[in-house]
Amino acid sequence: MSLDLTPDPRVPADSTPNPRVARLMEYWRDLAPGPGLLPARRHFDPMRVPDLLPNIWLIDVVRGTPNRYRYRLIGSALHDAGAPMRVGMFIDEMGNDVDQAAAHATFDSVVNGRQPDWRRGTPILRHLKFVATLERALLPLAEDGETVDVILGMTVFYLLDGKVR
Repeated sequence: MSLDLTPDPRVPADSTPNPRVARLMEYWRDLAPGPGLLPARRHFDPMRVPDLLPNIWLIDVVRGTPNRYRYRLIGSALHDAGAPMRVGMFIDEMGNDVDQAAAHATFDSVVNGRQPDWRRGTPILRHLKFVATLERALLPLAEDGETVDVILGMTVFYLLDGKVR
């Protein structure tokens, strides 16, 4: 399975993922139960990456026309950065706190393409003013190995004071 990293066009082409993000993507790749198959949520063991958990979040894919996306788990780093989402909330219930078109297009791309999405750039979700930019990876999970039913996300925050969380 290839890993197509699609960075924000405003980020230099030679950019690479933050080491923590890269580690999660490598762990995700290693979870695949077989060639061409996606790992399932049950394959993901949080105890294998405990230091990454504050930055990890899960989205349930609710199939329909259009698909809906519901937060299943939200790491503490996202709350600390002022992300307004809550467990059980659908993306489309967030109103103007998120760029709805961009969020749905991105999640739909991960679901339909069965490929990860990585970017570094400006948030499409409202965060606190001390967040300068962010980096995030979206990794598809599929109980049957093919139909994406959960998206494993990770966000790393680059703060105005130069710290990375």
